Amino acid sequence: MKIDMHAHFIPRDCLTMLDSQGRPYGYVTRKDASGKDRLTPDENREGTSIPDYCDPERRLLELDRVGLDMQALSPSPRHIIYSLDGAEGLRLCQKYNDGIARVVRTYPSRFVGMATVPLQDMARALPELERAVCDLGLKGVEILSDVNGKNLDERELWPFYQKAQDLDILVYVHPRTPAQDNLKKYWLLNLVGHPFHTSLAIASVIFGGVLESFPRLRILFSHAGGAAPYLRGRWERAYQIDPACQTVPRPPGEYLRMLYFDSIALYDPALEYLVDTVGADRIVLGTDAPTRWQPDPITPVRNAVGISAADKERILEENSLALLKLEPQDCQARAT
Repeated sequence: MKIDMHAHFIPRDCLTMLDSQGRPYGYVTRKDASGKDRLTPDENREGTSIPDYCDPERRLLELDRVGLDMQALSPSPRHIIYSLDGAEGLRLCQKYNDGIARVVRTYPSRFVGMATVPLQDMARALPELERAVCDLGLKGVEILSDVNGKNLDERELWPFYQKAQDLDILVYVHPRTPAQDNLKKYWLLNLVGHPFHTSLAIASVIFGGVLESFPRLRILFSHAGGAAPYLRGRWERAYQIDPACQTVPRPPGEYLRMLYFDSIALYDPALEYLVDTVGADRIVLGTDAPTRWQPDPITPVRNAVGISAADKERILEENSLALLKLEPQDCQARAT
């Protein structure tokens, strides 16, 4: 069973939701050159077709095209909006969780679901997480790389980590899209900003003691860990010489190997380096659907000369099944 672990989905009824000022959440709709509607975060980008984001049948065709059996549907990061007040944030999260759960119920052998919760309001986030997992059957929860500018090591997030560990679910971290003016040219907010925020989140959960306090917590970071694997040596050296970095009882590299990462390195030597750095048992497939950053996730793993055959099978199949707590018999063979 080959599972795409990095794939965003928008339930259609979430597109019609409006905020308290009557504006759509996260995206605007614009016409492309052919007159078709596309979703875009701003008018300066072409955006992505609505069916690619919202149509599960379109997803099935794409899965079959690239040889994937299942997809873990997670909310669009643009719709994880921690700046909303608690009640409004909960309303959006519930709509999302219900919508993704409906798709999973309709296509149980092809999709599993990830939840979203309003981390800006812990009193609402924890019951919604329990509802999404226990009542809706979702297999994990997606969060952003910070909560309104606060890093993931803030103690106010400890109840969330405890609940996720108690429920034994996957926590999937996607970077927040940065808003800095100096990242607006050349799409640097994505090319540099996303890897930076991913690395910052990883450093926070390591040095901030999240993994030490919640050792059974399973956390998956997107985009092959950003720059964090490459920075491991720098973190290890700082841990040796700087008391400010000696916040946990073990070197940072040991905690790095407690995390999980998707395979979207987009450069074959970088994927091999990731395997050397964190271990093949910590890497899963990802495409970043529907934007198709990784249009063929299987071939780079298959062709990697520095990864053993056994490790390739771990990345292609075994790790994602274990992370989602699925058994092969839970998944029917995909249609051919």
